Amino acid sequence: MDSPRIDPEKFRTRADWIAADLHGRLSSGEWEPGQKMPTEQALSEQYEVSRATIRTALRVLDGQGLIAARQGSGTYVLAAAAADVSADLRRLESLSETIKRHGLEPTMEFRSVAIRSATERETARLGLAIEDKVLATERALLVDDEVFAYSYDAIPRSLLGNTFDIRQVRGSMFALLREFDITVLTAHTELHVETGAGTAWGADPTAAFLRLDQTHRDDKDNAVMESSTFFIEGHFRFSLVRQATTTIPHCR
Repeated sequence: MDSPRIDPEKFRTRADWIAADLHGRLSSGEWEPGQKMPTEQALSEQYEVSRATIRTALRVLDGQGLIAARQGSGTYVLAAAAADVSADLRRLESLSETIKRHGLEPTMEFRSVAIRSATERETARLGLAIEDKVLATERALLVDDEVFAYSYDAIPRSLLGNTFDIRQVRGSMFALLREFDITVLTAHTELHVETGAGTAWGADPTAAFLRLDQTHRDDKDNAVMESSTFFIEGHFRFSLVRQATTTIPHCR
Protein backbone atom coordinates (compact mmCIF):
# COMPACT_ATOMS: atom_id res chain seq x y z
CA MET A 1 0.00 0.00 0.00
CA ASP A 2 1.10 3.61 -0.52
CA SER A 3 2.38 5.52 2.52
CA PRO A 4 -0.45 5.79 5.10
CA ARG A 5 -2.69 8.84 4.95
CA ILE A 6 -2.84 8.85 8.76
CA ASP A 7 0.01 8.15 11.17
CA PRO A 8 -0.65 4.65 12.62
CA GLU A 9 1.42 5.47 15.71
CA LYS A 10 -1.38 7.73 16.98
CA PHE A 11 -3.76 4.80 17.43
CA ARG A 12 -4.02 2.15 20.13
CA THR A 13 -4.70 -0.66 17.67
CA ARG A 14 -4.10 -1.37 14.00
CA ALA A 15 -7.85 -1.81 13.54
CA ASP A 16 -8.54 1.71 14.85
CA TRP A 17 -5.90 3.13 12.49
CA ILE A 18 -7.37 1.30 9.50
CA ALA A 19 -10.91 2.40 10.41
CA ALA A 20 -9.73 6.03 10.52
CA ASP A 21 -7.88 5.66 7.22
CA LEU A 22 -10.88 4.06 5.52
CA HIS A 23 -13.07 6.83 6.93
CA GLY A 24 -10.76 9.34 5.27
CA ARG A 25 -10.94 7.47 1.97
CA LEU A 26 -14.74 7.50 2.17
CA SER A 27 -14.67 11.25 2.95
CA SER A 28 -12.51 11.88 -0.13
CA GLY A 29 -15.07 10.10 -2.35
CA GLU A 30 -12.87 7.14 -3.23
CA TRP A 31 -16.00 5.00 -2.92
CA GLU A 32 -19.42 6.48 -3.58
CA PRO A 33 -22.68 5.54 -1.81
CA GLY A 34 -23.99 2.31 -3.31
CA GLN A 35 -20.55 1.25 -4.50
CA LYS A 36 -19.04 -2.06 -3.45
CA MET A 37 -15.89 -1.80 -1.34
CA PRO A 38 -12.80 -3.99 -1.81
CA THR A 39 -12.98 -7.43 -0.25
CA GLU A 40 -11.52 -8.19 3.18
CA GLN A 41 -8.73 -10.08 1.44
CA ALA A 42 -7.89 -7.13 -0.81
CA LEU A 43 -7.89 -4.70 2.12
CA SER A 44 -5.76 -7.03 4.23
CA GLU A 45 -3.18 -7.06 1.43
CA GLN A 46 -3.32 -3.27 1.08
CA TYR A 47 -2.79 -2.67 4.78
CA GLU A 48 -0.58 -5.73 5.35
CA VAL A 49 -2.67 -7.00 8.26
CA SER A 50 -4.86 -10.04 8.91
CA ARG A 51 -8.42 -10.32 7.66
CA ALA A 52 -9.56 -10.38 11.30
CA THR A 53 -8.06 -6.90 11.78
CA ILE A 54 -9.82 -5.65 8.64
CA ARG A 55 -13.09 -7.17 9.86
CA THR A 56 -12.76 -5.27 13.16
CA ALA A 57 -12.09 -2.00 11.32
CA LEU A 58 -15.10 -2.52 9.05
CA ARG A 59 -17.32 -3.10 12.09
CA VAL A 60 -16.39 0.41 13.26
CA LEU A 61 -17.57 1.90 9.96
CA ASP A 62 -20.67 -0.30 10.04
CA GLY A 63 -21.48 1.02 13.53
CA GLN A 64 -21.20 4.57 12.18
CA GLY A 65 -23.79 3.76 9.53
CA LEU A 66 -21.33 4.25 6.65
CA ILE A 67 -21.19 0.71 5.24
CA ALA A 68 -23.16 -2.53 5.38
CA ALA A 69 -22.35 -6.12 4.51
CA ARG A 70 -24.73 -8.00 2.21
CA GLN A 71 -24.57 -11.72 2.67
CA GLY A 72 -23.03 -13.45 -0.32
CA SER A 73 -22.44 -10.14 -2.12
CA GLY A 74 -19.89 -8.05 -0.21
CA THR A 75 -19.66 -4.74 1.67
CA TYR A 76 -21.30 -1.62 0.26
CA VAL A 77 -21.08 2.09 1.02
CA LEU A 78 -24.29 3.44 2.53
CA ALA A 79 -23.39 7.10 2.98
CA ALA A 80 -20.53 9.48 2.42
CA ALA A 81 -18.41 10.04 5.50
CA ALA A 82 -19.12 13.45 6.97
CA ALA A 83 -16.44 15.88 8.05
CA ASP A 84 -17.69 15.83 11.63
CA VAL A 85 -16.92 13.14 14.20
CA SER A 86 -19.20 10.12 14.35
CA ALA A 87 -19.34 7.53 17.10
CA ASP A 88 -21.05 4.20 17.62
CA LEU A 89 -22.96 4.32 20.90
CA ARG A 90 -22.11 0.66 21.49
CA ARG A 91 -18.39 1.43 21.57
CA LEU A 92 -17.02 2.61 24.92
CA GLU A 93 -13.89 4.75 24.68
CA SER A 94 -12.62 8.18 25.66
CA LEU A 95 -13.55 11.27 23.64
CA SER A 96 -9.90 11.65 22.67
CA GLU A 97 -9.78 8.14 21.24
CA THR A 98 -12.98 8.70 19.26
CA ILE A 99 -11.57 11.84 17.65
CA LYS A 100 -8.18 10.26 16.94
CA ARG A 101 -9.91 7.42 15.09
CA HIS A 102 -11.03 10.06 12.57
CA GLY A 103 -7.43 11.12 11.99
CA LEU A 104 -7.86 14.32 14.01
CA GLU A 105 -5.80 15.56 16.95
CA PRO A 106 -7.85 16.61 20.00
CA THR A 107 -6.77 19.09 22.65
CA MET A 108 -8.16 19.74 26.13
CA GLU A 109 -8.84 23.00 27.94
CA PHE A 110 -9.57 22.58 31.64
CA ARG A 111 -11.82 25.15 33.23
CA SER A 112 -11.30 23.63 36.68
CA VAL A 113 -9.64 20.67 38.40
CA ALA A 114 -10.37 20.24 42.11
CA ILE A 115 -10.86 17.87 45.02
CA ARG A 116 -14.27 18.57 46.54
CA SER A 117 -17.14 16.92 48.38
CA ALA A 118 -19.33 14.67 46.25
CA THR A 119 -22.70 16.03 45.19
CA GLU A 120 -25.89 14.18 46.10
CA ARG A 121 -26.09 12.77 42.57
CA GLU A 122 -22.44 11.63 42.59
CA THR A 123 -22.89 10.05 46.01
CA ALA A 124 -25.81 8.00 44.72
CA ARG A 125 -24.29 7.06 41.35
CA LEU A 126 -20.80 6.24 42.64
CA GLY A 127 -21.88 4.53 45.86
CA LEU A 128 -20.11 7.05 48.09
CA ALA A 129 -20.67 8.21 51.66
CA ILE A 130 -21.81 11.78 52.29
CA GLU A 131 -18.36 12.82 53.54
CA ASP A 132 -16.45 11.30 50.60
CA LYS A 133 -14.43 13.44 48.21
CA VAL A 134 -14.14 13.30 44.43
CA LEU A 135 -11.73 14.56 41.81
CA ALA A 136 -13.94 16.91 39.79
CA THR A 137 -13.01 18.32 36.39
CA GLU A 138 -14.65 20.70 33.95
CA ARG A 139 -13.07 20.61 30.48
CA ALA A 140 -13.65 21.49 26.88
CA LEU A 141 -12.60 19.20 24.04
CA LEU A 142 -11.31 20.98 20.95
CA VAL A 143 -10.32 20.05 17.40
CA ASP A 144 -8.42 22.67 15.39
CA ASP A 145 -9.15 25.22 18.14
CA GLU A 146 -12.91 24.66 17.82
CA VAL A 147 -14.90 23.31 20.76
CA PHE A 148 -16.63 20.00 20.02
CA ALA A 149 -17.84 19.10 23.52
CA TYR A 150 -17.87 20.08 27.19
CA SER A 151 -17.46 17.49 29.92
CA TYR A 152 -18.01 17.42 33.68
CA ASP A 153 -16.39 14.40 35.35
CA ALA A 154 -16.11 13.05 38.90
CA ILE A 155 -13.83 10.23 40.12
CA PRO A 156 -13.81 8.99 43.74
CA ARG A 157 -10.71 10.42 45.41
CA SER A 158 -10.12 7.09 47.17
CA LEU A 159 -9.29 5.41 43.84
CA LEU A 160 -6.34 7.69 43.12
CA GLY A 161 -3.91 6.78 45.88
CA ASN A 162 -2.39 8.74 48.74
CA THR A 163 0.22 10.56 46.63
CA PHE A 164 -2.14 11.78 43.91
CA ASP A 165 -1.59 15.37 42.79
CA ILE A 166 -4.17 17.22 40.67
CA ARG A 167 -1.28 18.29 38.43
CA GLN A 168 -1.38 14.70 37.12
CA VAL A 169 -4.63 15.57 35.34
CA ARG A 170 -3.64 16.40 31.77
CA GLY A 171 -6.12 14.93 29.32
CA SER A 172 -8.26 11.81 29.03
CA MET A 173 -9.97 10.65 32.20
CA PHE A 174 -9.78 7.06 30.94
CA ALA A 175 -6.00 7.44 30.63
CA LEU A 176 -5.83 8.85 34.16
CA LEU A 177 -7.72 5.86 35.54
CA ARG A 178 -5.40 3.49 33.68
CA GLU A 179 -2.47 5.09 35.53
CA PHE A 180 -4.03 3.57 38.67
CA ASP A 181 -4.68 0.18 37.03
CA ILE A 182 -8.38 0.89 36.58
CA THR A 183 -9.90 -0.06 33.23
CA VAL A 184 -13.40 1.09 32.35
CA LEU A 185 -15.37 -1.78 30.81
CA THR A 186 -19.00 -0.65 30.89
CA ALA A 187 -21.03 2.53 31.16
CA HIS A 188 -24.69 3.03 31.99
CA THR A 189 -25.69 5.82 29.62
CA GLU A 190 -28.64 8.20 29.45
CA LEU A 191 -29.29 10.61 26.56
CA HIS A 192 -30.83 14.07 26.88
CA VAL A 193 -31.18 17.19 24.74
CA GLU A 194 -30.44 20.62 26.23
CA THR A 195 -29.81 24.21 25.21
CA GLY A 196 -26.67 26.15 26.03
CA ALA A 197 -28.12 28.32 28.78
CA GLY A 198 -26.28 27.35 31.99
CA THR A 199 -24.85 24.29 30.27
CA ALA A 200 -21.39 25.24 29.05
CA TRP A 201 -19.15 28.23 29.66
CA GLY A 202 -18.74 30.50 26.65
CA ALA A 203 -21.43 28.69 24.65
CA ASP A 204 -24.23 30.34 22.73
CA PRO A 205 -27.24 30.25 25.10
CA THR A 206 -29.43 29.17 22.18
CA ALA A 207 -27.11 26.34 21.09
CA ALA A 208 -28.42 22.77 21.18
CA PHE A 209 -26.49 19.98 22.89
CA LEU A 210 -26.80 16.23 23.14
CA ARG A 211 -26.00 15.34 26.76
CA LEU A 212 -24.63 11.94 27.69
CA ASP A 213 -24.85 11.11 31.40
CA GLN A 214 -22.68 8.09 32.12
CA THR A 215 -21.73 6.00 35.12
CA HIS A 216 -18.55 4.14 34.23
CA ARG A 217 -17.72 0.77 35.81
CA ASP A 218 -14.58 -1.36 36.00
CA ASP A 219 -14.04 -5.10 35.55
CA LYS A 220 -15.42 -5.74 39.06
CA ASP A 221 -18.55 -3.70 38.29
CA ASN A 222 -17.46 -0.93 40.67
CA ALA A 223 -18.57 2.59 39.74
CA VAL A 224 -15.34 4.51 39.03
CA MET A 225 -16.47 7.70 37.26
CA GLU A 226 -19.57 9.81 36.77
CA SER A 227 -19.66 12.13 33.78
CA SER A 228 -21.97 14.49 31.94
CA THR A 229 -20.78 15.40 28.46
CA PHE A 230 -22.41 18.00 26.24
CA PHE A 231 -21.84 17.48 22.51
CA ILE A 232 -22.39 20.49 20.26
CA GLU A 233 -24.96 19.88 17.56
CA GLY A 234 -23.38 19.49 14.14
CA HIS A 235 -19.95 18.43 15.44
CA PHE A 236 -20.64 14.97 16.84
CA ARG A 237 -22.90 12.35 15.29
CA PHE A 238 -23.93 9.25 17.22
CA SER A 239 -25.23 6.10 15.61
CA LEU A 240 -26.65 2.81 16.76
CA VAL A 241 -27.40 -0.13 14.52
CA ARG A 242 -30.72 -1.70 15.52
CA GLN A 243 -31.79 -5.17 14.51
CA ALA A 244 -35.23 -6.73 14.37
CA THR A 245 -35.82 -9.62 16.71
CA THR A 246 -36.22 -13.00 15.09
CA THR A 247 -39.69 -14.46 15.52
CA ILE A 248 -39.63 -18.20 16.07
CA PRO A 249 -42.80 -19.83 14.66
CA HIS A 250 -44.81 -21.97 17.04
CA CYS A 251 -44.47 -25.70 16.48
CA ARG A 252 -47.70 -27.63 15.99
